[in-house]
Parts: sequence; C-alpha cells; structure tokens
Amino acid sequence: MAYGGPMGTRTDQPQPAGPPSAGMDRETDAFFAALEQTAPEACCTCLGWTAHELVAHLVAVAIEVALNLEAYGEGRPVPATRGFEEREAPWRANDAARLRRELPGALGRMRTALDAVLRADPDAVVPWTGRQMVVATFVTHLRSELALHRFDLVGDDEEAMVLLAQPELTAHAVSVLGRPLLARGSAANPGLGEPVRLTLAAPGEPDVVVVADATGANLELAGTGAGEPTVTSDPAARLLVIWGRRPGDPRRVRAPGGAAMLGRLQGLLAGY
Repeated sequence: MAYGGPMGTRTDQPQPAGPPSAGMDRETDAFFAALEQTAPEACCTCLGWTAHELVAHLVAVAIEVALNLEAYGEGRPVPATRGFEEREAPWRANDAARLRRELPGALGRMRTALDAVLRADPDAVVPWTGRQMVVATFVTHLRSELALHRFDLVGDDEEAMVLLAQPELTAHAVSVLGRPLLARGSAANPGLGEPVRLTLAAPGEPDVVVVADATGANLELAGTGAGEPTVTSDPAARLLVIWGRRPGDPRRVRAPGGAAMLGRLQGLLAGY
C-alpha cells in the first residue's frame, strides 16, 4: 500500500530499526565528517555562502522543524513557519565555534520531536511553509538537506555519489518540493511562452519531467524512457541539477535536447 498525503508520499520501503529518525543516521554522520574537515570561512557551492552560513541554515531549519512538531505533539497551535532570513540571521551572528556546537543539539532536538509525533501518529500532517506536510517526509527532507549540503562543502567524492543517487531523495524532490524548487526560476523567467516538457533521464531510473507553461511549472515522475531526454546524467548528478546545482565534473550531464532546451531547464531549476 502507498500513502499519498498533502505535500508528501509514504511508500512501503523497509524502515530502519529503532526510532523513525534513525533513517537520517548515514547522512548525518557523513555531513559531520565533512564538516570537521572544512574551515568556517571556506566557500561552498551555495552562491554567496561560506561553510558558516551553511551551518547557520541547518541549525535554523532544525530548530524550525522542532518548534513546529513540539507544538503539534503538545496540542498547541503550530506557529507559522518563519522565512529563511528571519530564522537564520541570529545564528549567522554567532561566532563559528559556538555555531558549530549548536548544530548537534539542534538536530537532536528536531529528531526527538519528530520521533515523538510519528510514534503517536505515523500519518500525522502539519502546517509547514504555508502548506500541509506529511510529518514522515521530514525524515527524507532532512536526509536530502544533509546530503546536498555535504556536497556543497566537499563536492564530488565517492560518498556523494552514493548518497545523492538514492532514489527516494529524487522522489522526495519531485513529489514534495516540485513547485518550491521551480518557484525561483519561474519568477526569474516570466512569460514562459509555449508549454514545454523537459525530461531529465538517468539510466535505470524513472524520468523526471519539468512541466512548464504560462501558469507555472512543476515536477513529475514518468516512466523510464517516457520522452526524448533534454538532459541525461547519472542519478546523483540529476539530483544536483534538480536542486539547482552542478556536479564538479560537468561531463556527467549531457544535453541531447540541445543548448536552447538546456538553457531553459537550467533557468527553471535555479534552486530555492
């Protein structure tokens, strides 16, 4: 059985033993190992960010999720989700050492709240960023955040290839974050013109399709080989493209659909 809820999808994939948040362990450990090797002032692939801003982002999102789930679990009104700048600016103001000490505690607080809600109601749904979010999908969302931001710190390596190729991370990006991941690019490219379907293909995986027209843009999963590919890549590189990033080796992505369609695809997939 599959469960399709607001802004999230649950499937019958095997669940790890232990608390629900145990599913984040590999990505969490890999991120901290990379962070230990990265100076706070080191640049990362997020435009205009150093590692310090990246850590502030992760502390802020962990606290925001915790505040949401703690309120829900205690039967209190769930607070409105704050925007990135409001919740991140105070953390960026911390010195680097203090900020890094805050991250394990913030992630631990979030995981405690997440586990409590999911043990009480595995199908819980909460307000999040102006929409409804299936609580179980926060696990995959934070796995994606940690895997992607690890790449932002250290780039292409063997662990990045494994973590970013996990099909559930791509499925999450499509089913939960399709419109948000395209909102920035759509706003920067008004007047989309003729409707278009732009296909991102990866061997052995379902196609990901950007569907864009005058009303906006979204992501869809389609059958393998469902259409002529705009770009082809390995699964890990495809997830980077979906999130508005590029692999360190650009040859991992090819554009059989031609330069014009590649430009349109990249313009729409500009990330948050």
